[in-house]
Amino acid sequence: ALWPTIPATNLNSVSSTFTALPTNVTLYISFSLFIFITNEKTACLLHIRFFVYLCLMDYLHVDDVKSLAQRAHSNKSFMDELWAILFDGTNQRASNNAAWAMMHLPKSDLTHIDAHRDRLSELALETVNITMRRLSLALLERLDWSIDDIRTDLLDFCLEHLALAEEPYGIRSVCMKLAYKMCRHYPELKEELRLSLLLIEPTDLGRGVRHTRNNILQQL
Repeated sequence: ALWPTIPATNLNSVSSTFTALPTNVTLYISFSLFIFITNEKTACLLHIRFFVYLCLMDYLHVDDVKSLAQRAHSNKSFMDELWAILFDGTNQRASNNAAWAMMHLPKSDLTHIDAHRDRLSELALETVNITMRRLSLALLERLDWSIDDIRTDLLDFCLEHLALAEEPYGIRSVCMKLAYKMCRHYPELKEELRLSLLLIEPTDLGRGVRHTRNNILQQL
């Protein structure tokens, strides 16, 4: 099964959830006809799970993604569904869209991202999907990183990939930012990061990642 058990949701909250999502009427009606369940609560949960999943399988616009984030902010069960899809990976587009939605959560919801810090770190280290790598790293970069939070495997990954010419600029930039958040606690790590950044030829970088490099060097 792709879906974990989530708390019971009544019909009114289901209705409000649907109105906040991107429209996919044909798929929703088709699935509604497929369900032959007498238990109303179970039917509601299945409607939520499959409807959210089907919506995430579409190509989404930024307004759709912001709508998903707003619904997750106001509905913990809905947020749990997005996390489940993000980590499931059965449909990569759906997982990527779920991660994209999490990027639009307000700062007040960072505790929910922090609760998945380790799983996001493992995902960033293991995924071969470029989009998911960038998004998982970007979600981690939104968090505060204390001395106790430092992961040496993740730090090593960032120090390696910020210098890789074959990596997209977006990944190199977020690796620089995330490495700085972890290195800033130790003088020797700050020096290692400084040397790694100095070894990168600025003319080989795009404007955005070059700006990130220069800002971090100034802070070091």
